Amino acid sequence: MREIWKDQCEAAVRIEEDFGVEKALGYLVGEKFANFLKISDRDPEWAEELPAFIARIRDLFEPAKIRMFLDTVEHLGAMGHVTTREEYEKMRLFGMISDDPVQATEEILMVERIRKLLLE
Repeated sequence: MREIWKDQCEAAVRIEEDFGVEKALGYLVGEKFANFLKISDRDPEWAEELPAFIARIRDLFEPAKIRMFLDTVEHLGAMGHVTTREEYEKMRLFGMISDDPVQATEEILMVERIRKLLLE
């Protein structure tokens, strides 16, 4: 799993170069790190990797950039960084994306958890 998050961090560097910091953070923090946290809750081997993954994210991105991303993120996961707001809303209206209040609450809680881990 160490190779997984290292590869994801390197991909985020390339994404930042090609598409900007917001897309890079959406990919790395909003999708990959959020998924890693979910798995680490169930798997002690993954949980052992958290401090190193957190340290690498902090090395790659300044706290102000991470904070700005977390303050403005609307959705976690791939849909949060590959679609525009308009595309996301259109997909939600057509039933392609769930409009589940429980899921929305879980995302809010995950963003706050990520904030504590990366910024405190």
